[in-house]
Amino acid sequence: MTAVAIAILDRDDFSANTDVIVVADDRRRRLTWVPRDLWSPLIANRVNKAFALGGGDLLLRALAGLRFPCSGALVLRRSATEAALDGVTVVVPVSERLDFWYPEHPTRPIEEGRKAIAFDPPQETLRDERIHQWLGARTMIGRPGSDLMRCDRQQVFLRALMAQGFDFRASLADPERYRITGVDPLPVLGRITADWEMRTFRRVRDAIVDGKAVLVLERRLRRAVSHLRQPA
Repeated sequence: MTAVAIAILDRDDFSANTDVIVVADDRRRRLTWVPRDLWSPLIANRVNKAFALGGGDLLLRALAGLRFPCSGALVLRRSATEAALDGVTVVVPVSERLDFWYPEHPTRPIEEGRKAIAFDPPQETLRDERIHQWLGARTMIGRPGSDLMRCDRQQVFLRALMAQGFDFRASLADPERYRITGVDPLPVLGRITADWEMRTFRRVRDAIVDGKAVLVLERRLRRAVSHLRQPA
């Protein structure tokens, strides 16, 4: 198996949810962003809850159940990426003005306080908190936002970061800030270059499951609808 997963936690704690999940396929030279809101039947919750519930093993099992079999996983605490990006400046292209509500503090729920932020064309210079706003904001002002759009912006950021020769090994400086499960994913991650394909997994539909607004695999949604239409 040539695919491995890398995930970044949304808090500086190994009991936190995974805010970013990317599958790196060495054979296809492809990075696929898995939406954090994707429903996992295995854990009866969003896939971003898998690591918090059962560590790297459960994360790998949940991803396999969603068509993403991986041989290993690297999970980073939030502070690992914050430390690596400290002092870094990245310029990203912006095709249209983007207005969001964003938490007053990046690690607190937006319900506890929010502020308006915006990204303006033709480009934005990101540093410090602006990096985290670009990567994490998804509650748009005046129109619907989505987890998929957030994944797309993360790819724009990663391409810009790679173009300026960023050393990703900086995020692994402190072994206490990351965990590896299964086959060591670092050799695969070390072979990623700027010409790898980057994509967001989009074969999903909005749904309400157990009272939660989530994304479900298209085939699972079709089966659910088919089941509901069957005569009693």
